[in-house]
Amino acid sequence: MSHQPFKTIGTRKFSNLSGSGTLQAVGNVFLGGSLNVSGAVTLAGPASGSAAGSGSYLGLSSTGVPVLTNPEVLRKKPINCRFTSSAADNITLTPVGIDSRAIVPILSGTTLLNIDITSDMTMDFTAANGAGALDTGAVDTSDQGYYIYVITKADGADAALMGSLSNNNPTMPATYTYKSQALFFVFYQAGAFEPFVNCADGWTYCRDQGLSSGTDTTIFWADLSARLPLSGTAGVNIIARNTNTDGRALTVFLRQIGENVAGNRGATAFIYVTDLGKESDGTGTYIQPVYIEFPVPTGTETLGYDWNDTVSSGVNFVQLGWKTVAYS
Repeated sequence: MSHQPFKTIGTRKFSNLSGSGTLQAVGNVFLGGSLNVSGAVTLAGPASGSAAGSGSYLGLSSTGVPVLTNPEVLRKKPINCRFTSSAADNITLTPVGIDSRAIVPILSGTTLLNIDITSDMTMDFTAANGAGALDTGAVDTSDQGYYIYVITKADGADAALMGSLSNNNPTMPATYTYKSQALFFVFYQAGAFEPFVNCADGWTYCRDQGLSSGTDTTIFWADLSARLPLSGTAGVNIIARNTNTDGRALTVFLRQIGENVAGNRGATAFIYVTDLGKESDGTGTYIQPVYIEFPVPTGTETLGYDWNDTVSSGVNFVQLGWKTVAYS
């Protein structure tokens, strides 16, 4: 039978529709697994719910662009993105997947779009603020880490890279409404990027020493916030060195995610990681490295240590790699 045109269908069930019409204000209802229609039927901007069967959470934006509205799908990771730098002030995203494609999820509220990237995207740290540059301010020539985002205008238009000091809330240009999670983190030091290798799985390998010759005999926290992506994942090599003849034990601590308060050893503000060194008396030098991978807390106090007694030489924290929360 023919229903042309129709505005709402309420709770009725129709099959084998013919002619043309518009389904408006789908709202929280959903269409069945199959819809047999001859002619043209338009789905006009469902506000929420599903337009493609139970549990799919497919919707349409106000301009007809398909979007995903289920919060569960917002956890998807970027696919086949690789970052490089050919100059002291440029960062490039290269799609390295099949047919040189990459996919980047971007968010506006609880709406997700998957941006298909098919060619290189480059940003310049020294250009005017906005798309293709830093979000605000001039590049900080002191030791500082920057986060790189993909941002777009409405419905995924005009995708661009943008850098920010913020790990989760960059300042958006006036005409841009969507942003990805921070895809990449780069350490800027002495007027240039520290040499790095970024892989499509999100890991960036970059050797940098965040603590040198630490000799404290009470707990001391290293500030690695400029060198590691907050709320990301990092790998650090801890090298313990002590030439004393006794008390050569080292305890290492990790700040818990979300915690950034002073505390004593064993308090709930941080957790024990490992013991290094020798408890017994002895002679000679020991050098004992250990590699740990851990979630980076949101705060300036990341890794802590505590020597048991008097120290010669000390302990080094050497960052070897990291990935941002988008991949963690």
